[in-house]
Amino acid sequence: MDLKVLEPFPPAEVSDGVIPATGAVKDASGELVGELLLWVSDGRLSALEYSWYTDEAPTALPDPGDVTVAVEQ
Repeated sequence: MDLKVLEPFPPAEVSDGVIPATGAVKDASGELVGELLLWVSDGRLSALEYSWYTDEAPTALPDPGDVTVAVEQ
C-alpha cells in the first residue's frame, strides 16, 4: 500500500528503503504467516508492505493483536 505524507513535516534522517523493524504476523494458533514492512523514501514513510508466507494472499491487513514488532539494533 503506497503512503503519502500530506502535512509539511520535515523529513527524517533515515536511509531510503525498509526501516529496520518488522512486524511478524501470527495466526490464531501462533504460526508465523507473514510480516509487515514499512518503506521510507526521501525521509518520509512511503509504503506499507504485507508479505505473506501462506499459499493464499490475505484479503485484509492483520489485526494489530496478531502483530509482534521487532526493531533491529
